[in-house]
Amino acid sequence: MQSNDKRISSIISSWFYSDPLFFSISQTHYIVANENISCVMRSGNHKVEYNPALIKNFDDSTLEKYLSIEMTRILLGHPYQRQPYHAKPVILALASDAVIWQLDGKFGMQNMERGIELAGVRYLKEKVGPYATFPEMNFEKWYKYIYDLVYSQKGGESAGGVSVDGMQSLSEMAELWSEDEEVLSEIESEIKSADEGVSDDGEGGELIRALKENADFSFDYRKALTQFRQNIVSADRKLTRMRPSRRYGFKAMGSRYERKANVLIAIDVSGSITDESFEHFAHAIKNFFFLGLIEKIDLIFFDVNLKNTTPISFSKKVNLDEIKGRGGTNFQIPFDYFEEHKSEYSGMIIFSDGEGSCPLVKSGVKNILWILDSRQSFEKNGQWITKQALCRATYLPF
Repeated sequence: MQSNDKRISSIISSWFYSDPLFFSISQTHYIVANENISCVMRSGNHKVEYNPALIKNFDDSTLEKYLSIEMTRILLGHPYQRQPYHAKPVILALASDAVIWQLDGKFGMQNMERGIELAGVRYLKEKVGPYATFPEMNFEKWYKYIYDLVYSQKGGESAGGVSVDGMQSLSEMAELWSEDEEVLSEIESEIKSADEGVSDDGEGGELIRALKENADFSFDYRKALTQFRQNIVSADRKLTRMRPSRRYGFKAMGSRYERKANVLIAIDVSGSITDESFEHFAHAIKNFFFLGLIEKIDLIFFDVNLKNTTPISFSKKVNLDEIKGRGGTNFQIPFDYFEEHKSEYSGMIIFSDGEGSCPLVKSGVKNILWILDSRQSFEKNGQWITKQALCRATYLPF
């Protein structure tokens, strides 16, 4: 009998002709044995790990199917895309299995008929019912759906008779997962190259397009924060004859940049904002604070009016529970405050869900970034926000 390494190598080699995309993506990861994991296979951290004891009795067809599942998981970007704040690995693994299950059903991969039942699918069947049907959902929506199932107030973690805390193999599946933009970019390039190499009506083309639809290669809110910071620094560019131009020397004026800036952050505390969104807002603000170059961050809170007439410095510990709000939403409030104090700040960030009337943005106002609390909020409200002059928008993961 061939060793596990040779069997796996033989399967991957066969993909060169039968599944070029799987072959290409397999070359970006090391395939290594790990006797200490309780799951059959897992991916992440530039490798695919397998338990030799669990695969030794697999026939080649079953072994190939497990390898295909991990290649699909990588192509979807699940081990490398951004995660919600305090993400639970078990729920991430369940959500990933659910997305793969959807693709299997759509393209007739038929894992179940081959005796392979993904742990996430098994959990959903036990939790909801074996004949339950689900709308097509992306990874984020599956995460939220399963999270609500597991931690619902109706039954706690063991509602429906299933406890995820006992599913050690699921927790281990996502143990290697960590955000990695470089790997995501590499995966995206492989999918684009494969898409260019297939015909429009080919089965491979349909699968590739489905992968593109389900994978998340969208820009991260931290990229938007970085760009916001760069815009602030660029706005503070000062021309000087004491420093020559790099290109033209002393024939042209050089420039220098102010290395510090003040930023106003307006936080929506209306009734539509959840406690979970508040946690995500605070986490994002901390990320921005550590980007550097920011001298001072002032916080204001608003719903239908301003909740604090004097801004709170972010350098102090802020207890969001003490902020009284939860009424309606008036976006004109933060814009009027920013306009009134524009000489004090280089830009403004608004944390919200975008639910409210469009404010009047005056021509003198610049460097405005909206950070919405979810992709759903972004898809619903991002368009009207970005139509405002000099306003950009992004969203927080999940």
